[in-house]
Amino acid sequence: MRIAVDALPINNFSGRVVLLGHLRNLAVASRGRHSFHVFHHAGNRDLCRDLGDNVEWVECPVGSRWTRRLAWQLLRMNGRLRRLRADLLISTSGALVPGVGIPQLVLAQNPWCFFPDFHRSFFDRCKAWLQRYGYRRAQRQARAIFYLSCYLSSAYRDNAGTEPQRSEILYVGVDSALFSTIGDFHSFEQRELEIVTVSVFARHKAIEDIVAAVEKLHIRGVAARLTLVGPWADDGYRSEIETKIIAAGLSEYVAVAGPVDEKTMIEHYKQARVFCLLSRCESFGIPAVEAQLFGTPCVVADVCAPPEIAGPGGIIVPLGDIEAAASGLQRLLVDRMEWSAASKRALENVERFRWARVSEPLIRYLNESESASE
Repeated sequence: MRIAVDALPINNFSGRVVLLGHLRNLAVASRGRHSFHVFHHAGNRDLCRDLGDNVEWVECPVGSRWTRRLAWQLLRMNGRLRRLRADLLISTSGALVPGVGIPQLVLAQNPWCFFPDFHRSFFDRCKAWLQRYGYRRAQRQARAIFYLSCYLSSAYRDNAGTEPQRSEILYVGVDSALFSTIGDFHSFEQRELEIVTVSVFARHKAIEDIVAAVEKLHIRGVAARLTLVGPWADDGYRSEIETKIIAAGLSEYVAVAGPVDEKTMIEHYKQARVFCLLSRCESFGIPAVEAQLFGTPCVVADVCAPPEIAGPGGIIVPLGDIEAAASGLQRLLVDRMEWSAASKRALENVERFRWARVSEPLIRYLNESESASE
């Protein structure tokens, strides 16, 4: 089959990880059976990789703004698909690409539109409404939908009030190179009394809740350190968090590391006793799974995908419950037996997320679709 991939909506790090991870596996598994033609724009040209002779990168004259992308899709995409003689289009936006006449497979990745608290402006509310509408159409009309998590599957079903024609859960994998380090981790005694949080720090990540939980720990006499690793979505949010750190008297105990290279990231995962992310909206949560590769258990909030993805390797706490978060962190920071049991579960849990394993449902679907069309 000739398969077109609409990568025009991919404008963030997590979307790149999802698409490239699965595309690498598809390219290998489908060589001699399928070819892939990936539509991208100049702003996400860094997606382009040499994945073999059955993957073609097609740059389109579209910017990163969704309004321009929508106009191009409506006016130009059908012509491109006809010239390619494409049999199937893979949409990465969670919705059907409008106006397309060939069957579509949809990747559902983003739960943002289901959380009204994040829709602060009129523009946000309009965009969220359009996304929910698009997701309903996809649920009812897509040839198949692949969800990043069972949580997203439920959210789409509740939004549309119906089941799709066909669906699968398509998890995200952990970088294969990191799996070569599995088993290379520090014991409880070798680790610092430290919590690590790795993310792109946007407001919905609720970093203020982690800072508040660390403050509770200090009041209880547990002088834990917190390290924040990753870029900030906006400088204003970073300033707010730094102000809260100072107000809590934690300046000596919280390190804002910023973005780091992979080697440094691994050291952070290995030296901390706990990974913590109390996000209010999370489509998957790959850093928590990466931490588990190094036997580092997690504390995550009971919302969206993290309980399903990372929860088996740690402790799940109610969203916004600072006391519960502090108690969960304290158990893993100071109780060696509790930590060891959670660390063992973390190492078992992470085995689910090898890239070759998580791509299997998509590979199987494409091969079955080809056989059905013959």
